[in-house]
Amino acid sequence: MVVAAMLYEAFPHEAEGALSQRFSALVRREALEGVARNLALGDRLTLSRSEGAAGGRDNPANLADACEAVIGALYIDGGLDAAERFIRRHWAPAMTADLEPPRDPKTRLQEWTQARGRGLPVYRTLSSSGPAHAPLFEVEAEVAGFGKAVATGATKRAAEQGAAGTLLARIADGRSDGDG
Repeated sequence: MVVAAMLYEAFPHEAEGALSQRFSALVRREALEGVARNLALGDRLTLSRSEGAAGGRDNPANLADACEAVIGALYIDGGLDAAERFIRRHWAPAMTADLEPPRDPKTRLQEWTQARGRGLPVYRTLSSSGPAHAPLFEVEAEVAGFGKAVATGATKRAAEQGAAGTLLARIADGRSDGDG
């Protein structure tokens, strides 16, 4: 709610779709993780010995969860005003860092393929491995005429974004199936 209000205040004349893209970028796990890293929340986490040894203090999901917990604690202890002050302080730099609404690689790839009548990119999960607290997904993306690209990530979405980014780079370089 606070991020939505901030966006409306900062971009009052922007179209709903653009505001929605900005909102999604600011409230997803990566944004929470970024704030947690800036605050060094990983250093303050209480973890089991095994979680700590497995890199839990640097785990993106743990960091995002910790940031959400801080916001929740501020809200419970100090009310909406306290939570809002924290959010405004820590989200304002990211919100105004880029004047154009963000478009992630999956969105850009989909827009590119549809504009050229190539249909939607196809994503397939090839594998998932690792422990439950630190999974690793391998995903393949395919666009007709530009082949397939594979990427890994801690979430399916992150892996899909990576594969889409690889295909976008291939497209930008003018490479097709036979080149890459």
